[in-house]
Amino acid sequence: MKQIPLKIALFFCLVTIPIVALFLMPYSKEFAYHYIESDCYNHGAWIFDRITKNQVPIDVAFIGSSHTIHAFQEKKMEEILKSNDHLANFGYCRYGRNLQYSLLKLLLQYKSPKLIVLEVSEDEEKNSHDIFPYLAETSDLLSTPTLINRDYLSDLYRGASARLECFKATYIFNEKHQEVDNSLYGYGEADRTATKEEMNDNEKAWKKRLERKTIKSVEEIQLKYPLAYLNKMVELIKGKNIALVFVYLPESGSKLKSPKLVKYYQRIAPLLIPPQSIFDDSTNWMDASHLNNKGSEILSTWLATQLKDELCINPEH
Repeated sequence: MKQIPLKIALFFCLVTIPIVALFLMPYSKEFAYHYIESDCYNHGAWIFDRITKNQVPIDVAFIGSSHTIHAFQEKKMEEILKSNDHLANFGYCRYGRNLQYSLLKLLLQYKSPKLIVLEVSEDEEKNSHDIFPYLAETSDLLSTPTLINRDYLSDLYRGASARLECFKATYIFNEKHQEVDNSLYGYGEADRTATKEEMNDNEKAWKKRLERKTIKSVEEIQLKYPLAYLNKMVELIKGKNIALVFVYLPESGSKLKSPKLVKYYQRIAPLLIPPQSIFDDSTNWMDASHLNNKGSEILSTWLATQLKDELCINPEH
């Protein structure tokens, strides 16, 4: 057997030891959530501060994508519920169950919500969220719930780079975080109305997407990745005896009146499907994917009524 040349062995050690050290060193969650300040309206920093520093309770938490950010007006819903419950919108731009899993873990570490409202869309996103490696705990980053994870290596690379920046900021430059908006509410204001061209283009794109043939066996394998994280989320929620409901938030152009995995969700928890009239009205949309203030007020009013009448979220008598 040939021995590995000394130079190659030394090079290997010089490369791998620092990388291993990055994953072994403490990784500040506060740094992580502030590090992504250029993404999604700096919503990450707001989420971290609302959960970990603001002493106001969180009784109902909304978790989802930017669709959630622009869908649920917490203050409006609190007024309709007429209770002492505090609502918080923790939507984050783009899809990815693994990121939502990380957000949920942070939430349950610091707060004790009564209810989690979890967004579902037409279908499950089958890839890793691009922000996941920055926010994930190291143990969650290194492990993967399924054997097939096409983003695993890229997540490791991004995770290592974030941890290197954390080391530099903490031990070399002693950088401080900028102050963030300390509002209780995460809803994203939007008074714009989508154009006809935007709505038509989205409908055409969805038509092509739905006509595209997929191999069932391949799709089932791909679905195992997001559903593994969804099941982990459900396990955390139910393990703390927290109520869970799903709410369906489609795009304007899909015209799908229910999600593709409707039966799967219904086996886990109640699935609330808003009236189709909300989504059919083009004046309710900021763009083809997100509701504007008008649309979100209608949706928020509807959902608050559902929570009050059907789930009895501490209504005043």
